[in-house]
This record gives sequence, C-alpha cells and structure tokens, in this order.
Amino acid sequence: METNVARTPTVRSARVKRAKVTVHDVAREAGVSIATVSRALNAPDSVRKELRDRVVQAATALNYTIDSVGKALRRQRTQIVATLLPRLDDPMFAILASAIQETLVENNYVGFVQPSGFDNRTLHDCARNLVEKGAEGLIVFGKIDDPDLVNFAAAHDIPLVSVYSYYEDMAIPTFGFDNGAATEQLIAMLVQLGHERIAMISGPVEGNDRQAARVAVYREAMRRIGSEPVIEFIDMSFEPPDGALALRRIVSRHPEISALICNRDVIAFSVLAEAKKLGIRVPEQLSLTGFDDIDYAALFDPPLTTIAVPTEEMGRAAATSLIRHLESGAPLTGMRFETRVILRGSVSRPKPSLVRLP
Repeated sequence: METNVARTPTVRSARVKRAKVTVHDVAREAGVSIATVSRALNAPDSVRKELRDRVVQAATALNYTIDSVGKALRRQRTQIVATLLPRLDDPMFAILASAIQETLVENNYVGFVQPSGFDNRTLHDCARNLVEKGAEGLIVFGKIDDPDLVNFAAAHDIPLVSVYSYYEDMAIPTFGFDNGAATEQLIAMLVQLGHERIAMISGPVEGNDRQAARVAVYREAMRRIGSEPVIEFIDMSFEPPDGALALRRIVSRHPEISALICNRDVIAFSVLAEAKKLGIRVPEQLSLTGFDDIDYAALFDPPLTTIAVPTEEMGRAAATSLIRHLESGAPLTGMRFETRVILRGSVSRPKPSLVRLP
C-alpha cells in the first residue's frame, strides 16, 4: 500500500552515489513500491503525477540509470555508441560524424549522434540521457570539462573518449591534435612572409578548449613580435558563423591589419564574401586564413589557405579504440595526429605600397 507522506531525497543519497544503485534503493528513497518505480520510469502516464515526481526526484538524487536499460547493459550487449558533437549542420562535424558512424557500422555497432553545443562544461545531462537509451560508450568532441559527466561515466563503468583535441596526460583518452601548435604553424607562416599586424576572429572560448588554445597561442605570438592582439569573438551557434560584422569592426578600428586568421574555415568563407562587398582585395590588401581544410576551402576565389586537420582519421581511430575496449577490454589509449598548413591563393606577402584597408 502506498504511503501518502512525500519524502524528499536526503543527503544520504550522496553516500551511495558510486555504489550500484538498484530499483529497491529508489523505491525506498521515494517511499513507494518497486512496481510504482518501474511504472513511473517506464510508463509514466500510468502513474499519478505526484508519485511520478517523487520517483524521478529520488532516481536523480541517487544517480540511478533506468532499470530496463541497466538490465540491457548488464545482461545483453546493446552495441550502441553515442557521439556528442557541438552541432550537426556543419561540414567539419558532419565529416567526423560520418567517419565514426561508418566505423561503427563496419563493426556491427549502432551509433547515436547528439548535438550538445559548444560549451563542454555542461555535457552531463545529454550524456546521461544517451546512456539511459542504451549507449555503452561515449565519444565527445573536444576536451571534457564537465566533472559531473566524468563522475557519472566512472560510476556506471561507461567508457568515455574525447576526439579532435589531443592532451598528453588526461584521465580521459584523447584522439586529436594540438590546437595551439597548429595555430603556431599558421602564425609562423604569416610572419615568415612578412606580416606583423595580424588579427584573429574566434568563436567563444568558455568551455571550448579548441578556440581557447588558438587564442592563447595567438596572444603569445603577438607579444613576441611586439604587435597588439586584435581579436573579434563571434557566436558559433549560427550556420554559417557570421564573420562579416567582425571583419567590418576590424577594418574600421585597425586599418593597418595585413593578415586575418579565422579559427574556422566556415568563418573565413563569410569573411571572404564580405571582403568582396567592401572592396577589400584578398590577398593584395588582406591575407586570409581558415582552419580545418574542409572540402569547399579550395573552391573559393581565391582558394583559402588553411590548416589541414585529419578529421576522418581521428573519428575512425576513436571509434575503433572504443569498440576494441567494449569487445575485449583492450585499454583505451589516445592518439596524437599531426596538422599542416595548406598554402593557397588567399595569402601573400604584405604590399606596403598599397593603401590601408578602407
């Protein structure tokens, strides 16, 4: 018989968080029967809202993974791997997702692909939902800065890897490249050509290790050559990311700029289009670079100088390592990939004889 006295989950839930929580624990915490817990989590419409809310509150406090999924994970393999990407309608993320999905299919696995935004400090809720839907392993784009996700994966023995950014001494294996070193390659190329007044357009750096690393290296490089850093930050949640306004701000405030680094190819595309509208000649008046070398980069006029990133290879390596771990318990060890500058027609030596930017 159900008790009518609502119980609020207490602090003792923290003591059992890392233990294997069962449906009995949730029932005891919520003050209901095991059958009510099962109905509330698997057929919520069959339970009164008051009871359902109590069960959900208790399950959340205890860090409980829905029992039906827990049974599937313990007794029969789901062979499902989930990938968290900032967004899906983006060429580079699509290439990575395709490489991961193809590798999973080749090994008789199923893949979930979930957009999770650009802030890697808030991944837990999205990841937990995927695990509750049956994901046995997780692939996350970029450095994982969410301790709640790391603790959740450890508590439930969910293998977790990061793709695209590489870090030598991380608890979570990483399959990627050094974003700072790649940016250094671009800056060194521009400086070697004679550029000293170099600006940058970046995405947000909060919770985004890729952009943060590129911005940090750029600031340090400008300090070394005695040049003022000029950085414009733009919102990356739009497709395509709009670098047009950022370009207008740069040329109006800093007409002495001779080169512009865009921290994504898709930013550089919008900058190139805006430069044509403003009558800025690329590369005669402004050298322009991107980052990622996606397929369209070589097709623009002029073709875009950029950093070549082995996106497909990184995705395949991360997925392959995770599958081997799930199949045989093989250790998860990260892998570092190299990048290189692709010099194309959007970059040239600065032309001192030309007038400054409008």
